[in-house]
Amino acid sequence: MKILHVSDIHYREAPEAWVLLKEAARQIEGMRPDLILLTGDLTNDGLDEQFLRVKRFVSWLDFCPVLIIPGNRDLAKTIVPVPAERSDLEYFLLTHPEPASVFDEMDELEEVNHARQGKFFAHFPAPEFFYRAHHVAAVGLNSTPEIAPRQIELMTQYFHKGQAGELRIFCAHHSFLPVPTKKLRPGDVVPRSADILQTLIELNVDLLFCGHIHRSHVWELSDGRHRLLCCNAGSLLDTSGKKDNGFLEVDIEDDLTITRHSLFSRRTEVLYQRADFGTMLQARQRKKKR
Repeated sequence: MKILHVSDIHYREAPEAWVLLKEAARQIEGMRPDLILLTGDLTNDGLDEQFLRVKRFVSWLDFCPVLIIPGNRDLAKTIVPVPAERSDLEYFLLTHPEPASVFDEMDELEEVNHARQGKFFAHFPAPEFFYRAHHVAAVGLNSTPEIAPRQIELMTQYFHKGQAGELRIFCAHHSFLPVPTKKLRPGDVVPRSADILQTLIELNVDLLFCGHIHRSHVWELSDGRHRLLCCNAGSLLDTSGKKDNGFLEVDIEDDLTITRHSLFSRRTEVLYQRADFGTMLQARQRKKKR
């Protein structure tokens, strides 16, 4: 199985940007992945013409499923509370106009995200995804301005409905951990990230994909029972300053290998290897069938 993680396209109208986006599509098609994850900031300014270019890019990737969530640049200006308001019921009701009961279906996330929509919703069907096929379960949640408790509840329900042996993937735009060489700014890391990471480990999630800070890195986290890989991708196109341009490839055969691909130089660098992960995954699936 081959998964590609692309983040922070930051597309803006410029001849070189369009050329590079077409080159990215060509490189990705040549790799023939089984699944592509786009984790937000598709556009630089959230403009219609930028979304149309990105949609065309996505249309070229029709050889496999492409799962997409927005980033902060793709959405309308959000209501961000001051720290003292983060736990207030008033703030929760303001950003989640119609809180739903725990037994409601996942399509009610459209209501949860109602106050967060920019032009993204005019071009893509939903700001969240829930995907399950071929022993893979993937959830992507909108993390702007935060990941709300209701979103975590729905993610938990979705994974609980699956099989214990499936490969479980979680995606968000904002980072969950600091990355070497990157000075964090307010809002770079998901609020309550440690609690969410612990929830992901308890749900047996194997891979977490995120972006936003434009640095590629892989952290391995464990509670002694289950291991979670937190994978940050660099920006695909943003060339302002010292940026890490490219995307990640996750290759699962007998082993698991995560490789950074540079879009410009086409250099590759292995960021992480775990022996026998694919073998363990197959054994996990066989055990569930018994």
